[in-house]
Amino acid sequence: MVKNIYLDSNGGNYIAALAEGTKLLEYHIEKEDNSSAVGNIYKGRVMTVLGGMQAAFVNLGLKKNAYMCVTDILPDKNDIPDGDIPVFPEVKEGDEILVQVVKDAYGTKGAKCSPYLSFAGVYLVYMPNYNVVGISRKIEDESARERLEKLTESISKKYGGGFIVRTAASKANRLELKREAEALHNQYLDMMETVKTAEAPALVHEEADLISRIMRDVYSQDVEHIYIGSKELYDELTLRASGSFRRAEYRKKAKLFDKNTDMFKYFGLDKEVDKLLRNRVELESGAYLIIDKTEALTVIDVNTGKFTGNNNLEETVFETNLLAAKEIARQVRLRNIGGIVVVDFIDMEDKLHRDKVVETLENALKSDRSKCTVRGMSELGLVEFTRKKKRKESTSMLVQECPYCHGDGKIYSNDYVILKIRTALLDLFAEGYSAAIIDLNSDLADYILKKGALSSDVSKIWHGKRIYIVPHRTFHVESFRIRGDNSKVLDLPEKAKLLF
Repeated sequence: MVKNIYLDSNGGNYIAALAEGTKLLEYHIEKEDNSSAVGNIYKGRVMTVLGGMQAAFVNLGLKKNAYMCVTDILPDKNDIPDGDIPVFPEVKEGDEILVQVVKDAYGTKGAKCSPYLSFAGVYLVYMPNYNVVGISRKIEDESARERLEKLTESISKKYGGGFIVRTAASKANRLELKREAEALHNQYLDMMETVKTAEAPALVHEEADLISRIMRDVYSQDVEHIYIGSKELYDELTLRASGSFRRAEYRKKAKLFDKNTDMFKYFGLDKEVDKLLRNRVELESGAYLIIDKTEALTVIDVNTGKFTGNNNLEETVFETNLLAAKEIARQVRLRNIGGIVVVDFIDMEDKLHRDKVVETLENALKSDRSKCTVRGMSELGLVEFTRKKKRKESTSMLVQECPYCHGDGKIYSNDYVILKIRTALLDLFAEGYSAAIIDLNSDLADYILKKGALSSDVSKIWHGKRIYIVPHRTFHVESFRIRGDNSKVLDLPEKAKLLF
């Protein structure tokens, strides 16, 4: 089925999605100021050393000191030839050290960092202080692996350091690899110039923002179109692509979405985003999953629900578990669930059926960009697998702590309610109204005015329109009501405020 990428920017956020038809595969929302530190390289100062654990705490200038541990920071051993694992550098308190953040801070824990630096491109990952050549395990064709290994070894000799060949490079030619290797090496040289004058702690290399990462890591030949939701973002991406040897491909597939409605709603993806916030996932057969997250792991329960199948109970359960395995692989990728995941499949008597379900899950997880490792099924029907995680879950920007239950549940974040208000305004003005009146929660109204949310749209696509917000203390923070009006003189309450 056709895959498309959807990119947009709104209210200070970048939004990116990968979909197959109307089924979301990935969804990301991130502040335009790139609040994630993953991929950033810092000149840090070692604050504490735990020698027996080969670990240290490093001041990077973030809110909390970062944690550096040899067991967590090595590159993927599956991509590295035997005997090439590097030695953990000896450090002492007060030392200055170059480190790269490999995992964002979470809860009470600081970020994780590594002294082994890497610069990622579309086809290659350059590791300046790690002399090894590795090929992605997802490139299974032996002739392709041999060809890429020879090419990359010659490149590595020229620039020093090591290279990991990414899955996207399976059909890349010599020129494409050489160009990217040179670009990545130049990034490293530029960073080292910055390091010379930087005083620790200091940021010396910043990872690309969400949009650039999606174009680098997700874009591939099997993507048919790249839909971009605003003219400003379309022009910006065109400018970024102008310096790339892939600009011809980009310009051929990039499509400016210029309709008078929300792009995600137009393509039927908005409902898919809403489903991310539910712990119940319906399967087409009538069966369903329950996804519950705990502090230490994520638990997924498989239920037959309305699916009755045929007269054979074992076959019904087997078919349900096969459907569930495929959907579980999609959900962990879509929600960016990381760490340990335990799946409670429905009990099956037939060992061949149990093995087939595990195999189906493994195959479905192969399309995930994050490394996943699946264990076999226990006698209780439990399957444990791990998924490498760097950034926060996809839902983290869509929800915030509920002021009513104080953390026992979740509500829509202010930014997400504003996205819904924007969608409703687009629909309303598309019907020909000249003015809009929005009744909403008082705190949300204050947030909109203070942050200047929607101000860009008011001054551009809604220029000449009148938009009034009417705050109500009795409104739930997620609730709002919008009505259109074409009257020259509007009947408004005294507390109504003109939006910008």
